[in-house]
Amino acid sequence: MQPVEEHRPELTLAADLTEQQKLQTRQQCFYGCVFCGSPVFRYYAQPGQQPTSSSAVLICPLHAKQLRSALLSRNTLVERINQPFNQQRINKPGFSFDPNRRVQVSVGMNTVYADFVPGDSEQHCIWVNGQEFFTLHSESGWLCFSFMMSDASGQTLIKVEKGELQQSPEHWEYSYEVNTLKIRDQQRRLQFTAQLCNDRVLLTKGHFVDQFGDGFVVEGNRVIAMLDGQKGGQYMHRIEPGRYKGGWALFNKIRHPDLVMPGNFAFVCAAKRKYPGTDR
Repeated sequence: MQPVEEHRPELTLAADLTEQQKLQTRQQCFYGCVFCGSPVFRYYAQPGQQPTSSSAVLICPLHAKQLRSALLSRNTLVERINQPFNQQRINKPGFSFDPNRRVQVSVGMNTVYADFVPGDSEQHCIWVNGQEFFTLHSESGWLCFSFMMSDASGQTLIKVEKGELQQSPEHWEYSYEVNTLKIRDQQRRLQFTAQLCNDRVLLTKGHFVDQFGDGFVVEGNRVIAMLDGQKGGQYMHRIEPGRYKGGWALFNKIRHPDLVMPGNFAFVCAAKRKYPGTDR
């Protein structure tokens, strides 16, 4: 039986939210989609509210699609707004955390530990020539994520800012199950995989390369450094237990001689001189 058309909820992106209103919405929705808890979402106007209203709700791409196709009803949406998924995860890893506790960050099975010191709410997991490709944010006892994912040529495909999906190719699929976020392209090929929760991040697939071909490719248990579009060194099964501002940094001092790194990193790949017969 086809869903009844009149039960299809209107779904409109919330417009012109201030940063404070976005913060309040994240807190009210427990930092995830109200249906599944996904830490990647968009801000939508609540049923019966204008798109310019400050009353917004977090919904991931998968459940936004189901709402638009009437697989989910307006009543179900209202129920989830009143009882967001992550609110029910009292005894399971969610996104509330003690900022004094270290967060394990593993990229390609290489591990560092993120420390949030007082007055500093960010941890730079992947940093390339001044661009933040993967960042953890601490917000009043909650953890959220920002990341950019590129294709092999360095063109940005996906941009997420504190959980908000700001850029994505059309028809890509997002799923979040058992704390794992998976992103597939239009042909359903896996492009990104990461386990995201309040005490650990495990990133096992993704391209994080800038427009010049500098960056990192994560594939399974490997982290491959890229420099000018060419493969450099690899990191495999390394653990750095020290205290660092960030995890993985690539710094091309040839192209960016005046750039300053935002603190100390556990793994640093730096190009400092040109090689004979090349532009590197």
